[in-house]
Amino acid sequence: MLILKFAKMPHLIQWLLLLLIGSIHGLTFVGDSRTQPNFELLENDSRYITYQDLMSTAKRFYDPNTTWYSELLFDVGRNQVIVGARDTLYRMSFDLEPLERAIWEATPSQIAMCQAKGQSERWCRNYIRVLHSNGENQLYACGTNAFQPSCSWRQMENLNVTRVDDGVVKCPFHPQANSTSLLLSNGNMFVGTATDFSGSDVAILRTQVQSNKRFLRTKQYNNNWLNGAQFVGSFEAGNFVYFLLRESAAEHMTCGKVIYSRIARVCKNDVGGGGQLLRDNWTSFLKARLNCSLPGDYPYYFDEIQGMTYAESEHLLYATFRTSGSSIFGSAVCAYNLTAINDAFEGAFRHQEHADEAWQTVNTRQRSQFQCASGAQGFDHWLESSRYQLMDQAVQPIGSQPLYHSKLEQFSHIAMDVVQTKTEQIHMIYVASSGNHIKKLSVKYGANGNELAQTCLVELWQADDTGSNTFLNMAYLKVSDSLYLGTDLALTKIPAQRCQRHVSQSSCLNAMDPYCGWNELVERCVPQPLEATYYQHWQQAPVLTCPVVNAPIDGAWSAWSQWGVCQQHEQPDSNCMCRQRNCNNPRPQHGGAACEGIATEVTNCTQHGGWTDWSAWSPCSQTCGIAVKTRRRTCGNPKPAYGGRTCVGSEQAEMYCRHLPPCPVAKPPSIDGGWGPWGEWSECSAQCGGGFRMRLRECNDPQPQNGGLECPGCRLDYEECNMQSCSEVRKLSAWTPWLTAAPTVPAGDNNNSSSTDAIIIERRFRYACRATSPDASSVRISLAKEDTRSCRSDGICQRHGEHESPSTTDNDADSWSPCSVSCGGGTQQRQRGRGSTQSRACNLQACPTDSDTQPDNSIDNELDHEWGCWSEWSPCSVTCGLGVRRRTRKCLGGHDRLCQGRALDEQKCEMVPCEDFLGWSTWSEWSSCSSDGIRLRHRRCLVEQPSAMECRGGEFEKTACVPGECEDQTQSASAMTVSIVIFVCLIFTAACCLATYRYAKRQFLISSEEALNKTTTTTASFDSYPNQYSSLPTKDYYDQRPKRQSSFRMPAKTSNIGNGTLNRNNMHHNNTPKVLAKTYNDCETGTLKRQSALNNCRSNMDDEKF
Repeated sequence: MLILKFAKMPHLIQWLLLLLIGSIHGLTFVGDSRTQPNFELLENDSRYITYQDLMSTAKRFYDPNTTWYSELLFDVGRNQVIVGARDTLYRMSFDLEPLERAIWEATPSQIAMCQAKGQSERWCRNYIRVLHSNGENQLYACGTNAFQPSCSWRQMENLNVTRVDDGVVKCPFHPQANSTSLLLSNGNMFVGTATDFSGSDVAILRTQVQSNKRFLRTKQYNNNWLNGAQFVGSFEAGNFVYFLLRESAAEHMTCGKVIYSRIARVCKNDVGGGGQLLRDNWTSFLKARLNCSLPGDYPYYFDEIQGMTYAESEHLLYATFRTSGSSIFGSAVCAYNLTAINDAFEGAFRHQEHADEAWQTVNTRQRSQFQCASGAQGFDHWLESSRYQLMDQAVQPIGSQPLYHSKLEQFSHIAMDVVQTKTEQIHMIYVASSGNHIKKLSVKYGANGNELAQTCLVELWQADDTGSNTFLNMAYLKVSDSLYLGTDLALTKIPAQRCQRHVSQSSCLNAMDPYCGWNELVERCVPQPLEATYYQHWQQAPVLTCPVVNAPIDGAWSAWSQWGVCQQHEQPDSNCMCRQRNCNNPRPQHGGAACEGIATEVTNCTQHGGWTDWSAWSPCSQTCGIAVKTRRRTCGNPKPAYGGRTCVGSEQAEMYCRHLPPCPVAKPPSIDGGWGPWGEWSECSAQCGGGFRMRLRECNDPQPQNGGLECPGCRLDYEECNMQSCSEVRKLSAWTPWLTAAPTVPAGDNNNSSSTDAIIIERRFRYACRATSPDASSVRISLAKEDTRSCRSDGICQRHGEHESPSTTDNDADSWSPCSVSCGGGTQQRQRGRGSTQSRACNLQACPTDSDTQPDNSIDNELDHEWGCWSEWSPCSVTCGLGVRRRTRKCLGGHDRLCQGRALDEQKCEMVPCEDFLGWSTWSEWSSCSSDGIRLRHRRCLVEQPSAMECRGGEFEKTACVPGECEDQTQSASAMTVSIVIFVCLIFTAACCLATYRYAKRQFLISSEEALNKTTTTTASFDSYPNQYSSLPTKDYYDQRPKRQSSFRMPAKTSNIGNGTLNRNNMHHNNTPKVLAKTYNDCETGTLKRQSALNNCRSNMDDEKF
């Protein structure tokens, strides 16, 4: 026991000596700006801010189902913060508005195994302890997972899990374990943590999160490397990664167990040792002591580091320290320059060769492996790395003393910010202290940056009023200028400034807050403006020093308290709701002005009810028989409120009316009609192409009686039916008259041939009309059949393919000569026996027309093809936004190219904006008309949490029904059907006739002058056929059918009367005969057996195929 107590004596002796020296030299901590004893931090200090006032501007997030808000990761690019808690990951805005919550719990089997190993139920949960961002949209999170660490890759935007990873050596097993980790951009993760379930194997490791490569670590179970280390934090700088920790000092073990603060360093590119020496261990690991002590002949050390923060832009390290647990409580804040840290690692080593020997200072030349040299991989380097880990010299703080220290306090977490004032740069330090206080310190350095100018306490915050919360994390975000504080119950965002508490210019400037200044334009203490135009009117003290606490300070009101119940004076049964505020933010001091206004607000006092006066008597309830009249009063003078008693008594009084005559017999009540059930649907009005059917109901449930109203609504109901397309219907027209198709063609080139002998090519046509519905727009007209014949001037006509039998045989005939022309009708000749010459027509097809060479009197030039009517406009091509609608028309003369103009017309159409449809489902059908003449339709939002651009507009839409829609439905439907049928028939007939006329006139008619100028041959020869039958021109029968006449104009010859088709009445004049339609008994060409005297005629069956 004496030995154990003696181990604590050095710390007690240090405190006693320090107090003794201070009393001898007359030194106290009161005059030191860096020392603030607790008796100066009372509530009457103007720098003290209560929890109530602090929360008036702070944001606080609390979830009753979640605890232990231990990890924070700021994603500035997406304006969000990732929060790790027990069994939960949060994605929040910087104002702590929850954006997403992801549950991540341990399985029941894992929890049962954890408890079976001796851990409590509280810690056998999944506590999130590691949060790192990797790349643009990757989050790496690890949790204790009931003492079975697990990691997962997630998306930063929605926290969806993409991959699961093992968390051993990356995350601690115990939720309260002191660990640290750092994820570099190359995927290397540096971790300082316990690697086993019991927490005895503590190591600094490097692992690869994207692959399963081997990891490097400190030597296992070797106290010279790490001796029970408790990690505080880590950071990277240059080629090194630094770890801050506290551990048992192995070099002090001979004098008792002492905890020292250390800073360890490893190279980022360390590849480890080789062979059996330092295999899978660091070759660049070094550690040095961090010195934070009060200078003097007997320095007082703050040995245990508690928190750290690193200013990368300033290359400064800030850390909080405590005294050991066996001594008087004391805490300090020290700052270290990165240059001083690296200088300590460049010095000599402290080494103990054997366990019973003293520690010696050693210098070695093999140091390149500690400098991250790429070639330091030899055996000598590995041997030196295994021997030397501890540096001889400690890292000294800036100014060789703490920035700030306090007695009887324990500091923990620390955060910092760099503020640029109007004249200089100030470092703001936020330190978490015992009693849930946060100290806001300002630090100003000298010109060279290594000399401490001053450290001042600017404000003292009461961050929690319960005293039971534990600070788990504290971080400062420059973007929001706020301090984020994570505890075991809630997450709080505290703004860095509270300038509005200073109500006068003097108190604003004397506060010496670098965040605040006096605005001359609005005469208020406000934060630094962002606009340059207002910056010149924002005033601060010329030189920022510590706050002037002895100058006059005007009082300011604190925030209002919560509403509470209070009792009215001299009314024990009446209560009110009251709230108070105090003039202590700050209190008026040193002659400062007091607060103006009321300190207490009262509302919602208990109010008992009272009756109003009686109203006048009402008229009698009826004018005959027994009736009553009433009067009323209300309990509203005053009305009972806030728990007050209601009025006692009746609020209505009644009285019988006297001297009223008896009432006549009442008429039976009227009964309004009601609709009966709908009957069966009738048959559809059309089998295809869209029709309608109807059903009927009667107004008999009940029938209108005693003057009741008729049933509202329609008696008939219609709906569409048989909407499928109809099959195509085809109709053929009659043959058109014979029409001249080409100019006259000479029958031969003999000199003796008559000029009146010519061959005329005539054609006739038959058209087909097709339609799939009664609609006229669906009718399509096409040429079904074409017939061609050749006619001579004597009226004899020969169809193509049927030729006259030659008078002589073809045995002695020569071959036919080439045709005289390539188109338009020419002649061929050949020599026959006895010197005779035979001719025939050839190339009878029409030549292509040329507008430049066409005669002015050509019929084709006089006729223009015409367009049909435009179709209806098509629906818009889009349902929202800008689109196109189209309509078409057809050329009545044939192909669309024959008509001038375009067959397709387009027009822009604008529908409702597309934004109105984002997130909505399609509209439902319109409902039936209500009794009020209104019909409705609805839609629903498909997005659970729509944004500002989604689900815009109403969910329901209503419109008025068309008046008389139901009554006129039957009549209009019937009339519409008849009209459609008649209209379609008329359009069909007109289209067929017009198309036939236009096409035939343009393609085949020639002028009479052109016909007279053509020369013809006197005779025509036709090729012989191998069989004994030949199609010959036959004689017309005038007494049985209409007269058959040729369609050309030519003088007739009497020698051809017997074989022609000319009318008897036209044999002696030159008038062009009329062309008549062919009848059913027309026999134009017959099949006659050669040398037969019978004049038998058989109709050509090809004429009637269609």
